[in-house]
Amino acid sequence: MDRHVASRGSAPSPAYTAVNAAIWVIYGAVVILVPTVLRFSAPVAEGICVLIVAGLLYPLARRARRAAKRRFG
Repeated sequence: MDRHVASRGSAPSPAYTAVNAAIWVIYGAVVILVPTVLRFSAPVAEGICVLIVAGLLYPLARRARRAAKRRFG
């Protein structure tokens, strides 16, 4: 039986859950801390938050893509 078909509907892997949780925790911390610490207006603070989170999470996303390529490619 095809492994991909058999795994549909199953729970996400612990690694996926951990990565997803890390993303949300980092994003939440940045969104709360940056406007408070830097005291910028809302649009400027949102832009800074997006750039910070993107910079922090890009290496994590790159590592996840490499792992997926090794496993499925």
